[in-house]
Order: sequence, then structure tokens, then C-alpha cells
Amino acid sequence: MDTVRRRRLAIFLMVSFTLAWLIAGYATWVWNGCKAYMPFISDFDLYEPGDTIFTVGTFITGYLVFWIIMEIHSMNMKRISEGKHHSLWHGLNHLAVFPGLVGAFSCIRIGSVPWDTDGPMHGHYAFDIFTFGVYWCFLVTAVTVRIWWGHDRFRTVISLRIIAALSAFIGLYQLIATQSQVWDANFEWDAYNSLTSDMMEFCTSSPYPMLNVSAVWEYVLVFGIIGTILSFWPEVDFDDILVEEE
Repeated sequence: MDTVRRRRLAIFLMVSFTLAWLIAGYATWVWNGCKAYMPFISDFDLYEPGDTIFTVGTFITGYLVFWIIMEIHSMNMKRISEGKHHSLWHGLNHLAVFPGLVGAFSCIRIGSVPWDTDGPMHGHYAFDIFTFGVYWCFLVTAVTVRIWWGHDRFRTVISLRIIAALSAFIGLYQLIATQSQVWDANFEWDAYNSLTSDMMEFCTSSPYPMLNVSAVWEYVLVFGIIGTILSFWPEVDFDDILVEEE
């Protein structure tokens, strides 16, 4: 398999598989009679069949993200060298690998620790996925802006990537801001966790409406990261396009 096909396959599998299990998890949540507005993605992990969907989905997505991270790193490294850009951009490109891999590892692990059984560890993995995912989006976006901004026909793709990365950042900021209005130092975690013992009581009630808003921002964050990855789809064969132009 040539390089372009391999990279397209990596992007296609990661984006399509992740969207598939997110949609399936939400659909089964609603199918179980739970409130449509608005579960956190991690809530799918509480009850079957969402539990299996979430665990398998995050596990496989994590490995696909590993693949994507390394493919994009390799692609950018080649183009930075060919463009004779400053070594700073090589450094940023290398630096992007670390948050990407941390996020991928946490994605693999989070399915094994539902938040109602190990809240601190689940929260730790979730925080790593989201914050390091946003760091990665910003770093690779900055690197590719430097690589391609001088080529007029590629600015639309880069602009869409900037929008996706900013959406991920805004989603993260709003997620934390809205959660902090509920999950403060006085929040009764034991009482909240105990609600999950009765599926219908937990998933049909909204004792903290602000958490529903926070969940919406979680989806904005996740789709922003997915959108950043998807924006590399047309870029994998930019080299061929440049050769044709020359």
C-alpha cells in the first residue's frame, strides 16, 4: 500500500469508526428510555449495551489515534524539510507527538474505569484526552499553517482546520466552566454516584441541568478534534498536486 492510500485509510478508519460508536452509544442510550438531552459520552459506559460500545469504541479509537499521530508527524516532517523551514517548526512538529500519544493512551484506558466505580481515575483519563487532544490540534495546526499558507489553493483547508481546532478549545473551556458550577468542593459525590444504581432514575432525571449544558460542550470538543483530523484528508496528496502545478 502506497503512502497516500495508507494515510487516507488511517483517517477514514479513525473518523468513521469513532463517529459510528458515538452514534451507536447515543442511540442505545435513548433506546433504553434515557433522556435525549444530554448525556455525557462517559454515561454510555454505565449500562449495556452502551457499556460494551463505549469500552470497545474507546479502545480501538485510541490505537487508531496512535496511527494518525505518527502518520501526520511523518508527513509534516517531510514537508518541513523540503520547504527548508526553520528548525523551530521541526521542534513543534516533534512536540505535537507527546500530547497526541498521551491522549491516545488515555482513550485506550478510559473504557476500563467507568466513572461510577472509579471517578478520580476516569476523570484523569478524560482530562488527558481532552486537554492533550486540544494541545495536539493547536500544534499540528500551527505547523501546517506554516507549511501551506503560501499556497493560495490550500488556504481553505487550513482555514477549516483552524476553525475545527478553535472549536475544540472553546468546547474544552466551556465544558470546564459549566462543570465547575456544579462539581465544586461542596458537591456530594457519593450521593451522585448512588443514583447510577437505578438506571431509569439516573438517566431520565436532570438534578443538575447545568451538566446537560456541559455535556453539549463535550460533544463540541470531541467533534472539533475529529474535525481537525478529518481536515488532513485532502492534504495527504498535496505533494502530487504541487508537482502537477510545477
